[in-house]
Formats: sequence, structure tokens, C-alpha cells
Amino acid sequence: MVKNKAQSMAAQTADLLIEYITTNQMLPGDRMPTEAELIEKMGVSRSTIREALRILSARNILEIRQGSGAYISPRRGIPDDPLGLTFIYDADQLAIDLLDVRVMIEPKAAMLAAMNATEEQCRKLRDQCTLVEKLIQSNADYEKEDVKLHTMICEASGNSILINLSYILTSSVRKTIVATSDSLKDSNTYIYHRKTVEAIARHDPISAENSMICHVGALREFIVSKIKITNDIIKSQVFPSKTARENLGF
Repeated sequence: MVKNKAQSMAAQTADLLIEYITTNQMLPGDRMPTEAELIEKMGVSRSTIREALRILSARNILEIRQGSGAYISPRRGIPDDPLGLTFIYDADQLAIDLLDVRVMIEPKAAMLAAMNATEEQCRKLRDQCTLVEKLIQSNADYEKEDVKLHTMICEASGNSILINLSYILTSSVRKTIVATSDSLKDSNTYIYHRKTVEAIARHDPISAENSMICHVGALREFIVSKIKITNDIIKSQVFPSKTARENLGF
């Protein structure tokens, strides 16, 4: 009973902290007041404050940095797997499904970015694109920076919903790299990242949209083709052709 009461108090305090965050219109990266300040503001114990902070950290609302304090998370409260992708076991089909969604959303995000991006955002997009290119050229792991580039494009769109969606959509990047065996990084990723970013930087929404369509669409086509070839091979092994059957004496 006492434990449930303590949990209830921590949950109520977590709700009050969310109210504090929204009332003060705090942004990702902003630092929360210290534990001592929160204890005074909320009128609760240190253990309750700490549990409330842990609750908000688990919900991706706050980031707890050891020795530094609590900060507003860039994930803005978005769960790690809101669509339950973990429990979809057909990896190739999941990659296709995610790309289908991305091709509906990301080209429009690129178009909006070309219309709304500031010069500072354009500069950072170019720098990020260059970083991804260098990692690809050196055969280094570029997944994290690739995800960041796509997220930055959504941020440059100026649309808050797209920014939040980007954290879900970019989970597709890793799955796409695996599904394509990373074989398109030179012929697709390298080329169309640059085309998209340069179109955004020169504020050309049509070219930005088309480049992103080419980028995501080509990835989808590759995976679909790979699945077809794999299925054809399996089918030929299970159901040999007439010539093969004759050679086997059937």
C-alpha cells in the first residue's frame, strides 16, 4: 500500500513536471531546475523527485546526464518503438513497408525544407552531407550520421509533426542498409543525399522533392527485386523445371 502510494506520488509529480515544461515552453536541450529547486517548487521529497525524473526519462521526455542534471530530450516524448516494429519479423517486407511510408512523407519534407530552411540550416545540412560522404568513402559506419541528416531535413521543413515523425521514420535507415546489404551506398545514398541537400540549399522545392523520391524509391525497388530473385531461386529448387526433371529421370 505504501509502495503504491509512493508510485502514485511520483506519477503525479511527473505530471506536474510536464506542466512546468510546457508552461515554460522549454525546448530540447534546455536544462531543468536542480533537484533542490524542484523539491522546493513541487513540495515533495528528494526520492519522489528522482523517481518522477526517472519516469520522464523512460518516456523520452527528459535526458538524465550524470553529474550535470536533467535536460529536455530531443525525442520530445516519442517512444522508442511506437509502431511495434520490433515484433514484425519479416525484415525485408518491413523495410519495404517503411520505405512506402517514407516515400509518402520525406519528399514533402525535403520540399518544405527547400521553402523554409534558414541559411544556417542549409550550411549545417551541407556539412552533415559531407560528413556522410566521407564516412561512405572510407567504408566506415555511416548509419548514425545518415539518420541525423534525414532528421535535419525534417527539422528544416519547419513542420513540428514532421520533426516528431522523423524519429519513427529514420528507424527505417538501419533496416534499409541491412536489406540492401549496403550495396547502394555509392550509387544511391552518396548521390541523392547531395542532390537533395543542394536543392534545399538553393531553395528549389521541386528538385528537392524529386531527388528524395529518387533516393527512397530506388531503395524500395532494389529490395523488391532482391525478394523476387530470392523467391525465384527458392521456387526453382522446390519445383524444378521440366528440363531439370527430365535430366533427373522424372
